[in-house]
Amino acid sequence: MNLFLYNLIISLLLPFALIRLLYRGLIQPEYLNFWHERLGWYFRKDSVWSEKNTLWLHCVSVGETKAALPLIKMVIKDYPDINILLTHGTLTGRRVAIDYSDRIHRCYLPFDLKWAVKNFLDHYQPRMGLILETEIWPNLIDQCCSQKIPLFLINARLSEKSLRSYAPYKKIISEALSKLKHIYVQSTIDKINFSNLTEQPISIMGNLKFDARPPEDIAQKTHKLKAQLKIKKEFVIVVSSTRDGEEAVILKLFKKINLANALVIIIPRHPERFSEVEKLFDSYQLPYRKRSDLKNLISCPHYVLGDSMGELYEYYGLASLVIMGGSIKNFGSQNIIEPMLLNRPIAVGPSIFNFKHIVEISQKEGLVYRFRGMDELEEIILQLMNAEDLRKRIAIKTFNFIERNSGASKKILQLINQYF
Repeated sequence: MNLFLYNLIISLLLPFALIRLLYRGLIQPEYLNFWHERLGWYFRKDSVWSEKNTLWLHCVSVGETKAALPLIKMVIKDYPDINILLTHGTLTGRRVAIDYSDRIHRCYLPFDLKWAVKNFLDHYQPRMGLILETEIWPNLIDQCCSQKIPLFLINARLSEKSLRSYAPYKKIISEALSKLKHIYVQSTIDKINFSNLTEQPISIMGNLKFDARPPEDIAQKTHKLKAQLKIKKEFVIVVSSTRDGEEAVILKLFKKINLANALVIIIPRHPERFSEVEKLFDSYQLPYRKRSDLKNLISCPHYVLGDSMGELYEYYGLASLVIMGGSIKNFGSQNIIEPMLLNRPIAVGPSIFNFKHIVEISQKEGLVYRFRGMDELEEIILQLMNAEDLRKRIAIKTFNFIERNSGASKKILQLINQYF
């Protein structure tokens, strides 16, 4: 596939993308906010951009945005003349709270249409662009190259599964990657996989997510939630960011083992699935409370549906064990670093292709438990329930592991210094 054919396909898909956006907006009106940005239409020029000293960071969703926060704080502190343009691809990414500065502006990245991305770049005129992880948009990269805007892929990762999925489009992907200034990857595995697509320079920078830190008020918020849930000495199991089909498997397990003195909190990854998971609790006849409705709670419940947004750290703060969603069914797992930042024991299922490197090295360090099926997960739960000393040892090892792997943000700051 070449760029001409790609543009033809993208143009034909545009009506369907707009219909999908409208449909989601009917369900959740917030999706329609700033719809014009998706098309590269802007109604005014913010005065903050008048000096044309703009650093552009693209963080498609929640994980990338949180990973970029330490870097953003460093730039705000160390470079008083730099303005930051922060773009997103999802509503949840745009919702991530940031300590606002009048030097930070947020908007949606437009669809990858040539005229839309050209309007975007003409409007904001960034001096430099940093795209987090693996957002490869041929028109966007091509326009940056045409306008001589240095563009870098940072914190990049590429699983073997993603590499295989790129095979039919290797020509256009390789062409796009060749127009980047440099690719900074998380691990050796990522470097090998990217080298199958491009001859561009590739360097290992580590993972920005190790530089993230929990919110400063996390202890206070966790204490408040603990009091609301009437938690005393319960063993708290947080099943985080679950995907379709995983809740049923988990609930079946807990109904079978019927743990005494335990609280199980299940947090679906996507808010639109909250009601679906609520029906699952009902179908398994398990007594539960919703996080959004804890009124008149007398004692700690056995099950809680985490139907709230932006509280993952609070849930992790409560956890005696975190079970990673996305790893039970074939979704490739979710990011394990956030619960690691709070030094929590973690159990991960068989599907890890999105985070293979970090899961495997954490497992070797004795920080992460792996399970292939529910019988093995049951053994892990029962082992940790009766081993407080073991949980403390894991916490200490996890803290030391995080400290050893921090520092990627400083490497990117040195890169920024070359252009500002």
